[in-house]
Amino acid sequence: MPYGKSNYKIIRVTPVLDTSAYADGDVLFNGLEIPNAVLGKGGCSKLVGMYVYQQTGAVLDATFLFSENSLTLGTQNATADVGDDAMEAANLTGVIQIDGSESTTTNIDNSRFFSSSYNNAIEHSVPQLIQAADNSTSIYVSAIVDGGTPTYAADSLDLILHIEYR
Repeated sequence: MPYGKSNYKIIRVTPVLDTSAYADGDVLFNGLEIPNAVLGKGGCSKLVGMYVYQQTGAVLDATFLFSENSLTLGTQNATADVGDDAMEAANLTGVIQIDGSESTTTNIDNSRFFSSSYNNAIEHSVPQLIQAADNSTSIYVSAIVDGGTPTYAADSLDLILHIEYR
């Protein structure tokens, strides 16, 4: 590969969160775009790692849904209420679950790092393939809270995605 080019990329995205307490089953965020997740329009890449940097220190239990098109699971910070037609139109490509009690890598000064890795007990993990819609190089991720009553600052979650271009 030419200098500065690689088959790998780390992409960071930050969803905008509601700052009130969430409940189990609530929509954490809807349809967050992950730009340049694939090399060419309609392409496919491999998600080889996913980490979440959580800046408020709360434990993160969530399911992340990856899709070709933006997915609205319902009103943010309310019970997910998405119909089958919307799920079909989103063209789901994969799911990652993060269980804060299983995947916390470290806790530093009121912040935490969570991972989804092949070696932990998480059922839906990495690696997995991701694909963009035919006219795009972006994919999308939405998330649902899987437990507890966490609260967050509006920008307190950073998703760190390790991508291998295929």
